[in-house]
Amino acid sequence: MDKIKIVWICHFSNSEVRKRLPLSTFWFINFLKRITGKGARFTHKDFAPWITQLLSEFEKTNEVELHIISPHRGLNRFMYSFNLNDIHYHFFKPELPLHFDRIAQKIFNRKNTTFRLNRYFVKNFIKKIKPDVVNLFGAENPYYSITALDIKEVPVYVLLQTVLATPFMKTHNFNVDTYRLEIEEKILKSANYFGTAGKLYHDCVMDKNLGANVLEFWFPTQIPPLLPDQLKEFDFCFFASGVSQLKGIEDAIDALSIVAQSNSKAKMNIIGSCNSAYKTYLQNKITSLGLEGNIEFSNHFPVHADMFKQVKKSKMAVLPNKLDVISSTIREAMFLEVPVVTTITTGTPFLNKGSQTVLLSEIGDIKTLAHNMIELLNNPELSDFLVKNAKKLAEEIFDNNAIAHKLIEDNKAIINHFNNGVPIPEALLFNVSNYPEYRYTAF
Repeated sequence: MDKIKIVWICHFSNSEVRKRLPLSTFWFINFLKRITGKGARFTHKDFAPWITQLLSEFEKTNEVELHIISPHRGLNRFMYSFNLNDIHYHFFKPELPLHFDRIAQKIFNRKNTTFRLNRYFVKNFIKKIKPDVVNLFGAENPYYSITALDIKEVPVYVLLQTVLATPFMKTHNFNVDTYRLEIEEKILKSANYFGTAGKLYHDCVMDKNLGANVLEFWFPTQIPPLLPDQLKEFDFCFFASGVSQLKGIEDAIDALSIVAQSNSKAKMNIIGSCNSAYKTYLQNKITSLGLEGNIEFSNHFPVHADMFKQVKKSKMAVLPNKLDVISSTIREAMFLEVPVVTTITTGTPFLNKGSQTVLLSEIGDIKTLAHNMIELLNNPELSDFLVKNAKKLAEEIFDNNAIAHKLIEDNKAIINHFNNGVPIPEALLFNVSNYPEYRYTAF
């Protein structure tokens, strides 16, 4: 039987692909930053480790011919392809030189110019590859997700990373760019196949697209290496690839201010990249709360695995996410045996379905979030209990090998449904009854 040909449209980077790409050193931009003192230095770094983990599993199978199409910042050519471990990689330069881009934005309407070049590159790759199916990883990032709107001749399977346009968007005052919302909505309405492990996302899709087929899909996790215990320098850590409001950093800081009322020496480590303007805002917030001596920032680690060592230096992880189903940071902390305090999203109650593995509070309930932090800090037995249960659940549910094989089966079923009208097996579809914790019904 011929291998099925799958294309992933995604955005990621790791050290292995960077070794093979003709990349800029950003020397001119960094020179300007240095002499003007504006902004952090540009560097190449690991990005979206869940893609790398899934790739490592696909390297072990001979069932598919896999092609990756991805933008890569700093690419010295417009398009560049290579093969590595029987996987075909196709990268494109996602941005015009800064001054050209600004001129285009001023002269033309943004919607008529933004990402046209990206769409051209992806169309070019798709035409040459001739895939049987396309997997889009995330609808919320228009600089690459918009390219899926041009694909009509083969099925597009949209794997939902984060859905922005949920009923919670107004409730929690998410400051989301309207253009991102517009492209996301077009994808949710036009695609026929979606994958998620969150009932909220399932309901968002079905509310906009009654004919859609929603399959169950868990994103893989970067399994941390076995690490020795680290000296605990912090009581709490907050970590994310990008520190942002949607990841809950402001709630974490507000909760720490309550903790500090009874424990003035409580310390938190904020780990992750943060743009200079937002970091200044956070620092001003920290100062206004009198927490200058309680919080320390650690910059984003270029190699994702190095971040794990830093996380292990904290007694617990405070991860009050607002949108993610079950964020990769929560899953990573579970594998790292670091107890987790988080919030109730569409996915996190699932973690306590069998036995308690994390402490939960409603999004925006700062008092309960702080109470959970204090409770865990003062109760080592509870911490050990959660860590033991969390590690067991993580090993059972977040099995990257099983996730990869399920994705292959999903794609085979989607191809058969698209081409021959064969119903997708019930076992592959999202089963609403498996997620009884979900309560939001305001559609």
